[in-house]
Amino acid sequence: MQIQNEYYEEQSIKNKKFQNTIIENCKFADCNFENCTFESCQIKNCFFVNCKFQNCNIISLTSKHSEIKNAAFKKCNLIGVHWNELLPTGKYAHCIDCLKDCYLKYNTFAEMSFIKFDFSTNIIQECMFEECNLQESSFKDCRLEATEIYRCDIRKADFRGAMGYVIDISSNKLKQAKFSFPEVVNLLNTLEIKID
Repeated sequence: MQIQNEYYEEQSIKNKKFQNTIIENCKFADCNFENCTFESCQIKNCFFVNCKFQNCNIISLTSKHSEIKNAAFKKCNLIGVHWNELLPTGKYAHCIDCLKDCYLKYNTFAEMSFIKFDFSTNIIQECMFEECNLQESSFKDCRLEATEIYRCDIRKADFRGAMGYVIDISSNKLKQAKFSFPEVVNLLNTLEIKID
């Protein structure tokens, strides 16, 4: 299946399933996607601006020359999404506005800005944050099983009650970040020391 050369503005798109679909040369502006599934889809030369996704499944998405700006995700499953392929032009560009009650697995975030961002209502498993600005962001009570944070700025970020994170203390900026015991002991794992 292929969708080409379409422009959608302020459209409500509900209960659609796109599987192995190529979406090419399309623009979606201020659209609402609800109960939709995008599985093993390719997006090429597409733009999503100010779109909202609710109860959607986005699985194994690949993209080329495409951008997402100011997207909001609520109660979505986001699996195998490489957000650096969807970044607007410019380092630390603003791609995601809101993530609420979502399940994320195998996602990668690189060179993205999440200043004062609230991750606290999400489950984030086996994901990677690399060279992101996470200053003052909240991961409070977040399940972060095997989620790696590498070469990021997490100054004043809140990890209290969060579990499962893997943070390399030598590569991240940590000043005034908040952690809780006993999970904070995991920060020492990268130092390969023994604690009795």
